[in-house]
Amino acid sequence: MKYLLKRAVAWSALSVIYSATIILSKVFGLRKRKVWTNSGNILVVGTFHNPNWFFAHILPLSMSETGEIILVCDERVADVEGVTYECPPVWMSRLFSRALAKFIWTIRCGFKYRPDLYMGYHIFPAAITALIAARIFNRPSCYQDTSGPLELEGGGWAAENPLLVALGGASAWIEKLVFAVVRQFDLVIVRGCDARDFIRKTGYSREIAIITGSVEDDVLLKDLDEREYDLVFVGRLTEYKRPDQFVRLVTSLKEEFPGIRAAMIGDGPDRGLLEQMAVQSGVNESITFFGRISNVSDIVSNSKIFILTSRWEGLSIAMIEAMSVGTVAVVVDVGDLKDLVDHANNGYVVGQDQHATMVSYVSGLLNESDIWRKFSIAANKDALEMSGRNNISRKWAIHIEKLINTE
Repeated sequence: MKYLLKRAVAWSALSVIYSATIILSKVFGLRKRKVWTNSGNILVVGTFHNPNWFFAHILPLSMSETGEIILVCDERVADVEGVTYECPPVWMSRLFSRALAKFIWTIRCGFKYRPDLYMGYHIFPAAITALIAARIFNRPSCYQDTSGPLELEGGGWAAENPLLVALGGASAWIEKLVFAVVRQFDLVIVRGCDARDFIRKTGYSREIAIITGSVEDDVLLKDLDEREYDLVFVGRLTEYKRPDQFVRLVTSLKEEFPGIRAAMIGDGPDRGLLEQMAVQSGVNESITFFGRISNVSDIVSNSKIFILTSRWEGLSIAMIEAMSVGTVAVVVDVGDLKDLVDHANNGYVVGQDQHATMVSYVSGLLNESDIWRKFSIAANKDALEMSGRNNISRKWAIHIEKLINTE
């Protein structure tokens, strides 16, 4: 009964929010866009709990020289030139909820800065906030689809937002509404080809750009023998990332490699269960649970193989960062990962639940140093060509300038 009540409340709330967003967008969108004197400000709405994620996405935006980034978020992450933080007061977030507080603050910033463009990360609630504000102030809007189909398909019930999760399963009606919301944006940013094709299937007919997160261009590659950890996992310790499969992988490899060392970076609700699983499997001394740390790159660059086991993914920035420092990726076949992982050339792609195959590939890399070195060099080259920070900032400059200068 409690489950059905939660689902009904979520369904009703999302129906109202999405319907109101569509109506507001269409009504305000009827106005002719006037000639605009650019303010030199771009407003971005999002949640940035992970510093690496922040640098991967916000830094290239600030480097694009398209304007000062007015960042509406919960709290300051790091001081970056060209980024102005606008964080709602704590009392407002507690009184109205974080999402509503950021919406109110975005409207306030609209009057204060008169941004040339409004951009939101994830469809709900940040991109919706950006869309409504953009229509109110008669400026263009941009939606960053960071998770591919995950945050839209079935209404987004598999995403991590509590209200979306409360749907408890796919909803054709909510999916129809959220697709209609997507069609209101002036620009949609995706991470890869599959996500782009999915957005087109929603009926979206305007501009789509593929722009990944970014990584440092200047990196120091360590050789195989200089790396302390055999395997590394980076991600939130929650079911949809399937971190239990990483523990299972280490367990399967331990017989062949008794001294195997693995690193798990990230925190989440499943951490306790995973630590217990490691003890029961006899690999608790083989796996180091680092939790949430600021020096992720130090551990990743000191690891030989990056493992990704998610049920859903866009184009993982953690994977891009790993490959950029020559850590070879062995990943499941989800999302847009194959846009970068070239199977048997710079890493390996494995089908979902093909545990034995993943064990075989990892074992081969640990046993064959020449193959690992070949893949490592190729991974570094391919990752920087696709997602080097300078390349990504240039892509942002092209698309933002085109959007804000189109009348």
